[in-house]
This record gives sequence, C-alpha cells and structure tokens, in this order.
Amino acid sequence: MRRMNRYAQKRRHKRELEKKYARGYGYGTHREYDVKALRRRLELEAQEDCYWNRKHPPRNNGWEYWKLYDMTGMRQYAKKFSDKRIRQKYRIMIRKMDPEDAFVPQGADYEKEYDYEYTIW
Repeated sequence: MRRMNRYAQKRRHKRELEKKYARGYGYGTHREYDVKALRRRLELEAQEDCYWNRKHPPRNNGWEYWKLYDMTGMRQYAKKFSDKRIRQKYRIMIRKMDPEDAFVPQGADYEKEYDYEYTIW
C-alpha cells in the first residue's frame, strides 16, 4: 500500500467530512452524495441580501461542511417533557388511588405518552 503525504490525508479527510455533511442533509442516494449541489445551494443562501448577512458575512461563502446535522437536542427536549408528563400523571394517580394499585410506566410507555417522533422530526 502506498503511503499518502500529509496534504493528501488532509484532503481525503475533508472529502469524507463533506460526504458526511451531505448525508445529513439528505443530498444524494446512500452510495453517492451530491456535495457540489449542496455547496451551491448553501452558497446561494449565504448570498441572500439580508441584514444578518450584511452585518455577519458567512465564512467560506456559506459552505461550512464541518457543522454536522444532529438531532440530539430535540431528543433531549422530547425526553424531558415526556418524563415530566409521566411523573405528573403518576403523582396524580397516587394521590387519587391506593399507591399499590397505581400503574408504573415502563419501556415504551414513555414513548406512547409523549410523541417523540413528532417532536424530533
């Protein structure tokens, strides 16, 4: 196997990051991701004449492939509010009936109580 110099390794790593970023936006099929189309779209969006873009010009003409698309924040939000709602329901249930007869939610009961899919997607 032929060794790559540091610059070639850097360029290969950047191409992988670009593909990963394009995959997050859903550009292309599962095999090939159209990085160029995504780059064109983001650069056009960055060129829009608005107050924010005039005051804060985008780096690299709006193409920032290192920022990954992540849903973790929305999942945390959904989990927090589902837990809140379930605890509230459980406290009311204990207050109104005998604690031994109260239903204890487990597993998928949390997802049934609060619609994760609607909140996340």
